[in-house]
Amino acid sequence: MSGRAGLPHGQYDVVIDAAGGPTALARCAELARPGGRVVVVAVYFETASFPGPTSLVKELSYINAIAYDHRDGRREFAEVAAMLADQPEIAETVITHRFPLAEATEAFRGAADRSTGAIKVVLHP
Repeated sequence: MSGRAGLPHGQYDVVIDAAGGPTALARCAELARPGGRVVVVAVYFETASFPGPTSLVKELSYINAIAYDHRDGRREFAEVAAMLADQPEIAETVITHRFPLAEATEAFRGAADRSTGAIKVVLHP
């Protein structure tokens, strides 16, 4: 295993950018196998940096997806909800930080600080 413990390694058919940080697309391109796909569900408030050389060499496809899209009579949100119901371990992989509601300030700070490895931060009542 390379990299920090608990972080993804290897090459994957599909890599999802849920972080939206300045290096997120480059990291996704690094993790994708040649011919793989990068699905962008993150929201970028600034211009995203496209990892040109890696993307071209690996012939990667980029797909922009918002959870409320509607295609061929199906809603992505409904498909994802069904998938998560069938495989709850997926959510545990994506949720990287959990905080009680009383620590909301710290939760937002952690979500904004990409160096913590935050992908999805959840508040619990």
